[in-house]
Amino acid sequence: MAELTPEKLQQLQTTVNVNRQALNRLKERVNLLERALELVCDDPQMLWLYRNRSERMDATVPMFPADRAEFHMARYEFAAAQVDGMVVADIACGTGYGCRTLRETGNANRVVGVDISPKAIDYAAAKHGLAGVEFQCADAAATRLDANSFDCIVSFETIEHVDDAHHLIDEFSRLLKPSGKLICSTPNNWPLDIAPHHVRVYDRVSFRALLETQFTIERLYNQNSGSDFKYNHGQPAGMVETTDENFQLAECFIAVARRR
Repeated sequence: MAELTPEKLQQLQTTVNVNRQALNRLKERVNLLERALELVCDDPQMLWLYRNRSERMDATVPMFPADRAEFHMARYEFAAAQVDGMVVADIACGTGYGCRTLRETGNANRVVGVDISPKAIDYAAAKHGLAGVEFQCADAAATRLDANSFDCIVSFETIEHVDDAHHLIDEFSRLLKPSGKLICSTPNNWPLDIAPHHVRVYDRVSFRALLETQFTIERLYNQNSGSDFKYNHGQPAGMVETTDENFQLAECFIAVARRR
């Protein structure tokens, strides 16, 4: 029988830990699928969300991994703390849970959610419609909303999805009142081969350069999910202000900017 050396014991322990983590991830996926099945059985809106879960998120629905849902919701809670009494547009609002958060948690005076997907707008209206919130189906870069009519625009994880982000930034500027606020996010340097719905990759330099065509950036933040996702870079969940020392550790960037 081969001698069980300390090195071999360490290797065995590492293998056990890796297998245990894989088993835990499998159990989590099974639990998510069971909850999703319960939700979609009698609800066409939930069935649509489940079928489109790779592109669409509703952080209030328990069919998504908890760390990803919390990651998405944290952005809206961050924005909600800055919109008290404001008229807000959520551009590329998706399923609308963020609009509800801006209105209920943030006490925004009025929130208009815009998304290019009719199905997403139908879902948003059905699941997150309430007084002071309205949803419209339109292209984010050509919303047809009135110029100079919003105090704040929120747009999370949008610019990397559009072919001409400069048109989108121009539209944000057109919609905002003078000195209006933009709260915008994008992933940090995620390769396109892991993000099939993205058309462009941004890092700190290119993200800032895009926004600064129309806006003055007041604050830039790193956001991390705390998950085992490779591009979380082993960071804890949360937001910290971006610096020259930590910017490479960001999973996503969030900018707070003002219209010039």
